[in-house]
Amino acid sequence: MGERRLKTGRIELHTWRDFTKVMKILDAGKWIYRGQEDASWSLESGLDRYLKKFGKAGLRKKDGGSRDAEFVLSFPRAEYFAISRFRAMSRKDQAWVSNVDALIAMQHYGAKTRLLDFTTSIMVALFFAYENQANGKERAIYAVNYKALLDQGGMWSGYKEYLKREKKWVDRGDEQARWEFESQIENQYYRDFAFAEAEKNILQQAQESEISILPLYTVCSNKRQMAQTGVELMPRTFDWFDKNLATALNVSVEEVNNPTKLISNDISHLVNASAHLPTALVKLVFDSQMEKDAWQLLDQANINAATIYPDLIGIAKSVRYNNNIQILDAALGRPKESELVSNFWVPRGEILACRLSDMLSTVVENMVQKGISHVPVLDEVGKVIGIFSENTMMDAWKAKLNCAGTATISVLAGLLPTDKHKVDEFVFVSKNVTAAGLWKLHKESLEDDRRIGLFLVTENGKPNEPLLGVATPWDVAEALDEKENVRS
Repeated sequence: MGERRLKTGRIELHTWRDFTKVMKILDAGKWIYRGQEDASWSLESGLDRYLKKFGKAGLRKKDGGSRDAEFVLSFPRAEYFAISRFRAMSRKDQAWVSNVDALIAMQHYGAKTRLLDFTTSIMVALFFAYENQANGKERAIYAVNYKALLDQGGMWSGYKEYLKREKKWVDRGDEQARWEFESQIENQYYRDFAFAEAEKNILQQAQESEISILPLYTVCSNKRQMAQTGVELMPRTFDWFDKNLATALNVSVEEVNNPTKLISNDISHLVNASAHLPTALVKLVFDSQMEKDAWQLLDQANINAATIYPDLIGIAKSVRYNNNIQILDAALGRPKESELVSNFWVPRGEILACRLSDMLSTVVENMVQKGISHVPVLDEVGKVIGIFSENTMMDAWKAKLNCAGTATISVLAGLLPTDKHKVDEFVFVSKNVTAAGLWKLHKESLEDDRRIGLFLVTENGKPNEPLLGVATPWDVAEALDEKENVRS
């Protein structure tokens, strides 16, 4: 329960199953997200990075101190001049409704602005976290409690009166319709209020306000903005972006960029996160080892460069970022069949394995939780001495072995050797075997009415060598796009 008192927190993710659980929790609340390909990066706008790069903002203080006061006061003129020039030069292509709309468009088309891109979709944020190679670095997604932003300085204090004026249009005989209509009114009011405040800020260059960050929903006809479900966060001043965000959430700059307090156990309170609950920002940090499966998860959700950038740029990027390098292989004359097992196996460090001394009940519980049907049993140097499987328990029951209480895997020693299994076959293969070679073994086993449960990979394919990794016929089928031809 102590975690509920955290204003900001950090969730460290080591598997995609962990991410899925957190995603479901956050998506049930009101959060906006930003993906960053390096977890060590601060939350900086394009303007922050541009001025830092060219030394015009000076070196940043370790305490997140302010920029030079003269800069903060004089730069609004430069922004207004840039917006005016952009509107004038683009008049033939687009008639901008306001300076705010023009500023948002400038941000999306590459201008350096004080805005910072967020999205209402955590999967879109995941795409941007993994869009480019990060050379083994941890990735991150920042989740900001949108309702906490709305609570700044009583930002929406006039909403209730506004709602009273509009509720006369609601059909009071339909509770669901009323709720949906009120929700639409609420969203429209929030957007109109924020845009009006932002427009006032640009025109009047106002610096004094209890509102430090304005959330701007990008409702426009731009296909890219719509695909990315964008929300722009606009700092009221030209001080550092994260300093404005820290003020808005009433935390320190360090708590924004690098929250060190772990949210690791009960995260259910994030479902109802609002201005009345203290959690305002959560930083999700992804283990560097998760990178190899990131694009598979994104592809399953139909999130890729072609959908994120719905134009020719997106098509080009989708080719460039094809994660399974099939196009590159074809161009170089390397068929998928030549792919080595090490490109799609489960390496030793990620395998659920056990020893004879392990508690039987613990191994079974781990198998159920992880959905695993076969567990290699290893000796002290990592050699396979047997396989524990679901069928092993059936054989133990038939043999009337005592598997209750504190029993260890050793009580099943006579049933574990790879040649003792009646249903599944376990084949030792070399680390240099190809996908085509494994597929051939799989097909041959089916023709002989056998079924390979696991390929056990060692240095030279010998049983007396330490286990390096495992692969299933399904893994091979996925590598070869033969999923329809696997027989269970």
